[in-house]
Amino acid sequence: MNNQNKEVVIGISDAVISATTAHFRDALKINFLSTQQACGMASDIIKLRDLTTIIGFSGPFNALVAFSFDMSLVNTLLEIETAGLDISDDELVFFRQDVIAETINIVLGHSTKSLAKSGEAICLSPPMMVEANGHLRRPKDAVFIRVSITTDTGIFDVFFISPAYIEG
Repeated sequence: MNNQNKEVVIGISDAVISATTAHFRDALKINFLSTQQACGMASDIIKLRDLTTIIGFSGPFNALVAFSFDMSLVNTLLEIETAGLDISDDELVFFRQDVIAETINIVLGHSTKSLAKSGEAICLSPPMMVEANGHLRRPKDAVFIRVSITTDTGIFDVFFISPAYIEG
């Protein structure tokens, strides 16, 4: 493992998981029951859950962060964020994707506060969505960490990958 990439991934994962925990606990009222972290994996294939958002960081470092949710947690987030709205069946997919993308934008926006160093700007890419239990192929020499989080309403994984390049 490249030590510089490893330090980048660890720094990003610490900041993002801290912001994720705070947002889910304080704003969404969703409790974390357990958290498991793994650095690297036995396979070059990263298996995804039902709905995944991938966002890239650029600036003083380049990395990807992927949040991969099971559908029960997606539906809980949808209920919280759209309370009182009447959503038709033909709009359900759009609203699910939008709620996940916006949730992750909020979390990553908060995490950039602790990641910014010496006033250097950190840019976030627009979210890219992957549906239906897809997978990503980890490139050679990429450093990554997976954090699996079980909540009181579902499960999600957060993948941190540097350098910021993946294959689908």
